[in-house]
Amino acid sequence: MAGGVPQSKVFVREATGLVKSVGPLTIFFSNMGEVGFGTNLLFLNAADSYLPNGNPGGNVVFAVLLFTLFVAFESFIYYRVVQDVGRTAGDYVWISRTMGPVVGGLLVLGFTFTGIPFIAIALNWLVTLSLSPSIATIGAVTGSQSVVALASNLASPTTIIILSVLVLAIITAVDVFSPKNGFRLLAAFVGVALVGTAMMAAVLLGFTPAALRSSVDSFLSTYNSSYSAISSQYHGPYVSLPALILLLPFISFSLPWINNAAAFSGEIKNLRRSAWMGTFMPALISGLLLAGFSGAYYRGLGFNFSMAASGSWPSALNSIGATPNMLTIATIAMRGSPVYIWVMNLAFAFWYLAAVQQTILSISRYVFGLSFDRVLPTRLADVSERFHSPVISLLVAALGSIPFIAVVAYTNFASVFSTTALGMLFFAFVGINGVVYALRGRAQMKGVTIVSGVVTAVFFSALTYMFLFMPYYGSYLPNGSPNWLSLGLIIFFIVMGALLYPISKAYHARRGIDVSLIFRELPPE
Repeated sequence: MAGGVPQSKVFVREATGLVKSVGPLTIFFSNMGEVGFGTNLLFLNAADSYLPNGNPGGNVVFAVLLFTLFVAFESFIYYRVVQDVGRTAGDYVWISRTMGPVVGGLLVLGFTFTGIPFIAIALNWLVTLSLSPSIATIGAVTGSQSVVALASNLASPTTIIILSVLVLAIITAVDVFSPKNGFRLLAAFVGVALVGTAMMAAVLLGFTPAALRSSVDSFLSTYNSSYSAISSQYHGPYVSLPALILLLPFISFSLPWINNAAAFSGEIKNLRRSAWMGTFMPALISGLLLAGFSGAYYRGLGFNFSMAASGSWPSALNSIGATPNMLTIATIAMRGSPVYIWVMNLAFAFWYLAAVQQTILSISRYVFGLSFDRVLPTRLADVSERFHSPVISLLVAALGSIPFIAVVAYTNFASVFSTTALGMLFFAFVGINGVVYALRGRAQMKGVTIVSGVVTAVFFSALTYMFLFMPYYGSYLPNGSPNWLSLGLIIFFIVMGALLYPISKAYHARRGIDVSLIFRELPPE
């Protein structure tokens, strides 16, 4: 009952219709796919080059460890949310029942729909950061011009769009017709990606630094360059705190996204164990792996070479897409073993498929949660009686990303990168909500919850500011003018999110339903 009104009268129905089919191991792999240390690994090899003067002292290892420290506090908040709420879109439910439906709607609409551009970015990165550079590098190291040509054709905007839409259609079909296998597919993507990552690690750690540098040097000599010529271009410090801070928004593309356990908690079978496996475990393991692999890159090539490579790499290699990163270096080192480098590169690309799959699943659950509360149209909460999947909300996530696939293909990922600010704002309010929740006496371990909430709120508020007001993260175009595509999306979703509940309340009041009663209790399972 809700205020004396039967629950079925205020909620869309008496049960969600979703099935508890997600176990602890699946939720672990799911959040490993969402945190996506592999998705961000290659990008961070070049992240300093996007900042002024190559960001001297921008040591990724220290930046990642610093970020991981803050994510540990966020993980505690999410650990409590999963256990205390245990509903689909659990963090939205938790915020809307603590701080009210206006705040919940404002935050979660932007948080949810910032994932739609991310689907487009991940699909773009599947080609532009992974497949095309990998294949181009294989072509370069094996001397196969036909393979180089294949890489070039893959990188064309038309091919990116066609491939992205095809991948999106296949993944969405699995999610619609077999939600249980959709989660398994996500786990499988991460598993395959880990194989490719392990093969890359075996090369970086198996070669001595001297042997790896010698292999790279001999390859570069065919392009009128050398290891020492590139390494000598860097003259900055090994680490600098201001440089580390500038890297944090780039790291935020992966590590803080531990919300899947909350998003899927209405479908989790073992909630207590899954709370650990879906929050602390993927966040801390991903942070340590991301720092560890970056450290292995620095160990093998030297910090100076790693910092200078993006700006000093032979133009002949850059022109075909064979850009410098740890996968490229591993491919160069193993160029005498064609089967090994093909398997390694193709398996690594599955990180990007995992990122796409987890985002589709996550968005669909937040859309479902909003519509189940009658904040969005209730049709979006429809669940197929045959397949037990939220068909319409899945299609919203998939179809909504298609225009952004075209935008990103014909511009670049930075055109919508700053919409990540909506995610950072949401995580800041997760921290604020944790403090409010604890002060009202609802939280176990009250002191730890308050400290974790304050740290989380301050850290992610600072990241939100950086995304919105610093010129390096997509809010401004190269000529210094505002990027109104990205900023317009942010403003639109904040305004629309704030209006969702008042509009819904007025609409349903005319039909005799007081939706304010919904937010006095947890939704049915």
